[in-house]
Order: sequence, then C-alpha cells, then structure tokens
Amino acid sequence: MVIDFHTHIFPERIVGNREDFFDDADFRALYGPAKSRIAGSVELLRAMDENGIDAAVAMGFPWSSAERLSMHNDYLLESALASGGRLLPFCAISRGDAGAVDRAAMKARTDGFAGIGEAAFYSDAGDDQTATLSALFSAARAAALPVCLHVNEPVGHTYAGKYATDFSALYEAIRTVPDHPIILAHWGGGILFYELMPEVREAFAAVYYDTAASPFLYRDDIYEAARSIIGVDKILFGSDYPLTGYRRYLDALRGAPLTASEREAILGGNSERLLGLHR
Repeated sequence: MVIDFHTHIFPERIVGNREDFFDDADFRALYGPAKSRIAGSVELLRAMDENGIDAAVAMGFPWSSAERLSMHNDYLLESALASGGRLLPFCAISRGDAGAVDRAAMKARTDGFAGIGEAAFYSDAGDDQTATLSALFSAARAAALPVCLHVNEPVGHTYAGKYATDFSALYEAIRTVPDHPIILAHWGGGILFYELMPEVREAFAAVYYDTAASPFLYRDDIYEAARSIIGVDKILFGSDYPLTGYRRYLDALRGAPLTASEREAILGGNSERLLGLHR
C-alpha cells in the first residue's frame, strides 16, 4: 500500500467561502493568502487515484471555535465512511485544561478516529508549550491514539503559519511518553538531527517523522541524511495535500539512494504498522 500520512480536507462550505472563517486568526494566517490551496475529500480522492495513493490520513484544523471544531471533525468522519476506508480520519482537539484534553481524546477514540492531529500552536507559539504538550501526549496515550504534531524549523525562510517550535519543551514532553507513537510533521522541524544524541534517541524511540512540505524546506538528499540518522522505519510519506502535487514527493523518493524495501517502508509499510492496518 501507498499511504499519504499527512493531508488536510475541509467541508465544502469552508472550501467555497473561506473568507467567512477569517475571524479565526490561525485559519486566516494559513489560508488567507490567495495562493494557499484548500480542498475537500472529493478532490483528495481524485488526486489519490491519479497518483496511485491507496489510502491517506485526513486531518482538519485546530479551530478556536468549539462549534467549528465539531463541524470539521464530523466532516472527517463522514468523509472517511464515504471513502470506503481509504481516508483515515485524525481528530483535531482544542487545547484546554488537562481534563478537557483527556475527555476530547477519549471521545475521539469512541467516535472512531484513527489518531489525533494535526495539533499546532500557531498564534500562541510564544507561550510555554511544555505543559500543553505533556497533557496532549498523555491524553493520546490514554486513548491509545497516535498524535501528529505540527513542528517548524527554528531557522530559515518565513511562510504562512510558521512559528518557532520550542525544541526543549517538545523534548521534555516526549520524554513523559517514551512508549507512545508521536508523529512530528515536516521532518520534525529538523529535531531529528538531535537523535544523534543518545539521550534524545532513547526518548524518541516511538517518534516518527513525516515528509510533509519537504519540497519547500529541504534538498532531496534529506531522505539519505534522515536514513543515516534515524533509519527508514521512522519516516512516513506525507504530502500535506493540497499544498502541492504528489509528483515532487514521488520523484524525490524514487531518485533517493534507497533500496526497494526501504522505499516501500517509507511510502506505506511504516504507516501500515503504525496504524495497525492489514492488507
């Protein structure tokens, strides 16, 4: 199977009238620019068919409004059901107190979500993230759901939605759940390079990294570098659809100095194992 571990879809009412939702500062920051693409489940499934993608993790958006958050999560579940299992829904949850996060994670489990995410900080990135991350990871572990976290690289060019990830806070929070699967999006903002440190390697034993937005962030030899540091078993193919087309990712993977089995692991085998999927 070829599995895209990182996609975003929105209800039709948002796709067709995004301006009506710009009162949410985080949504406006990411999707306010005219060039920012937004799509629904029909468009995603069409793109998957055209590019040989068998299944995809579908994520929504961490709305500040409880009503919008619920509406979007309902759409993800409905889209997953209509897709015949090709779309695997991840639930967005609000960042409240630890009790609220615990309840939201358990509800996600009961409702049939495959995971939690993509969690992100965006406008409140400057706040101390340690307690919030720890609460999120603890809730995800209690609900037995993997969690996908948006992580930005702390240096380099700016772009819509980029914020400085607190690597120290992230490390400390992950240390509290060393046995629980956490997916750090966008190659973990480069934190994967710290796995050369034995203590980080040990703490990050259950951490995975997806390739979302890779063509915009790194040279194609990121695959070879990451394989050397973390091994191919921790790399998940993710496109961040509809950010860009699939060709750029697939061409980079095919051109990377990987064996056929390593390429298959990145493109789907690792995701199958992580999500407990069976052919």
